[in-house]
Amino acid sequence: MKNRKKIKGEEEELRAASFYARSLIEASLDPLVTIGPDGRITDVNEATAKVTGVARKKLIGSDFSDYFTEPARAREGYQKVFKKGFVTDYPLIIRHTSGKLTEVLYSASVYKDKAGKVQGVFAAARDITERKRAEEALRESESKFKRLYDSNIIGVIFWDTAGNITQGNSEFLRIVGYTEDDLLSGRVRWKDMTPPEYAPLDEKALKEMAATEVSTPFEKEYIRKDGSRVPVVIGAVFLKGQKDAGICFVLDISERKQAEQELRKHRDHLEEMVKERTAEVAQKSEILQRQAQEILEISTPVLQIWKGVVVAPLIGTLDSQRTQKFMERLLARIVETNSPVALIDITGVPTIDTQTAQHLINTISAVRLLGAQVVLTGVRPAIAQTLVHLGVDMSEVTARSSLASGLIVAMNSLGLELSAGKKAGTKEE
Repeated sequence: MKNRKKIKGEEEELRAASFYARSLIEASLDPLVTIGPDGRITDVNEATAKVTGVARKKLIGSDFSDYFTEPARAREGYQKVFKKGFVTDYPLIIRHTSGKLTEVLYSASVYKDKAGKVQGVFAAARDITERKRAEEALRESESKFKRLYDSNIIGVIFWDTAGNITQGNSEFLRIVGYTEDDLLSGRVRWKDMTPPEYAPLDEKALKEMAATEVSTPFEKEYIRKDGSRVPVVIGAVFLKGQKDAGICFVLDISERKQAEQELRKHRDHLEEMVKERTAEVAQKSEILQRQAQEILEISTPVLQIWKGVVVAPLIGTLDSQRTQKFMERLLARIVETNSPVALIDITGVPTIDTQTAQHLINTISAVRLLGAQVVLTGVRPAIAQTLVHLGVDMSEVTARSSLASGLIVAMNSLGLELSAGKKAGTKEE
């Protein structure tokens, strides 16, 4: 009775241990498999069924090597385990029934019974598909960077915060005028090549990188090996996981700076030319204004043709400016000569409009205010009709058709008579 209980207890413990082992196997996300000495599968977990597309029942008893793209290599792998006792990171490619391929690394070892006899191989596969993609992406990225680095389109350097340049491409060495030997010997240091006035910009960039790992590109200068300076634009970033070393691009902007300098010179030259031209135009404008003033004065002459008589012949169109000037000169001349009679001759005025007529009336009114009489001469029939048509009140204006007849009116108003046969030079009474 006691033996039966003991056996039953051992069987329960065995079942519990078996269940625990199975649970551990199924809990693994990696494909797990046991292989017998003949190469046939003795057990698998669900992850193996998923990666192969074959049910667990069909997998057990089948040839392990049948589920790989290279069966011979798979067979060689588990045979090595039986000979050496283990293999690590053995690369194989599992083929799914759908045709999908999964790259894995197998690690395997033999397992034995209580007597120490080898019973088979326990193998675990690690899916490295994502790792392969990452490695490929990294290789592609490194290839692109290397192509950029070697293309020498821009200068590229590896540097550290101590001021050293540990590596630089040919374009960078060309920019600063150093050689590969100078670089390898440690004679090329970015801190030593930086003029003192640009040190604050470098410090600002390092602080920015400490916070963000990247610096905003900025302009500075480097001191070249020959002592000359070269203007550059640089941008830097810390290497991944590091805070004291990084990579930096260096762009030579000498041509741009030279172009800007030439542009400034050209702009300054243009500004100087504009100033000279403006001064020249101002001078010519002043001359033209002076000439216009002179012409205006010439075009509005006021002449004393007899003691007490002045005449003002008008030629051309009257405008506000010219009328104002004419009125000023006429009034001044009347006062200057103390003339009681003024003849305004419009023989030379081609047409009369409302504005011109109003200018004349205003002038006549101003002359009357000085106590002088105005005689409007040169009033042709067409001019007379126009004045009537415009409704201009000429009732108080003495008008004559010619300057000669107007002169007779002026003489009569002075008590002088002009008759046929008398000469213009008649003495005053």
